[in-house]
Amino acid sequence: MKMERWLDGIDVDLTLLETRDDPDEPWTRRALAGTSVGVDPMDAYEGAQELVEAVRLMVGGKPEGKAGLARILGRDGNDYQRSLWYAVAGRGALCVAADLHWLTGILATRAELWLRRRGQDQNVAKQPDPYVTDGPEGPVGQFQASFRLGAHWDGIADRR
Repeated sequence: MKMERWLDGIDVDLTLLETRDDPDEPWTRRALAGTSVGVDPMDAYEGAQELVEAVRLMVGGKPEGKAGLARILGRDGNDYQRSLWYAVAGRGALCVAADLHWLTGILATRAELWLRRRGQDQNVAKQPDPYVTDGPEGPVGQFQASFRLGAHWDGIADRR
């Protein structure tokens, strides 16, 4: 199936840019969108999806969720996943889950468009990658899987 010519040269970051700049969007979603602009489409989707899975498990009261979040926050890679988490942390468990899930929907479509266009040797663009290094930009903490979540997680997730 051939993509239509009107998509030639499309910038896959347009939805993220429009969301980031839309004052009518919730500020957490604007922050998540802005944090994702320019990040490699597959890396962004996979990183956000991994974070969504950890949060899903936490909302379900599964200790594996906190272990997953601790692993993500303590990873030695660039700061993308940490920036996503800290953009929404403390905002209410269900809001965190909903906003991250919303982001993965946009990132999935963005990654699919990127892969289809590149696979057909057609022009596709994105904003410059904001991460100039593959490593963290500062110290990375070591987190135990048994950390305490905020009071807004009471009754939702294991707070041990």
